[in-house]
Amino acid sequence: MGSATVEKDLIEKDLSYRLQGAMMEVFNRLDPGFREETYKRALQSELRVRGIAFECERPIPISYRDEIIDEYRLDLLIEGRIIVELKAVPELHPRFEAQLLSYLKAAELELGYLVNFGSEKLIMKRILNPRLRRA
Repeated sequence: MGSATVEKDLIEKDLSYRLQGAMMEVFNRLDPGFREETYKRALQSELRVRGIAFECERPIPISYRDEIIDEYRLDLLIEGRIIVELKAVPELHPRFEAQLLSYLKAAELELGYLVNFGSEKLIMKRILNPRLRRA
């Protein structure tokens, strides 16, 4: 499989590149050391500058046996298609990936980014929902 095929099949390719650019800009301007909310507000500002639509703290209901039993709030929902879960911690724990995967499943979305602004290097992990497969 050549790289051209991988690039062609990348989920939300154009929006992902634009989003990654916004996240890198925030990291380059602020560096690590701030709290998560600071990065969230900065990223919202950068998304507005770049003309990328988003919702902040969008609720997603959690169902069990056709009953809504809980509700979670997404850090950011980008153009109704990509969940962004923000962290500002020295190291990412595997439970953060599990959390984002649960959000993707509950929201029935394909793609999410787990982003950590708290380490020396910006970490942007693409997480795919295995329940949703493109034909």
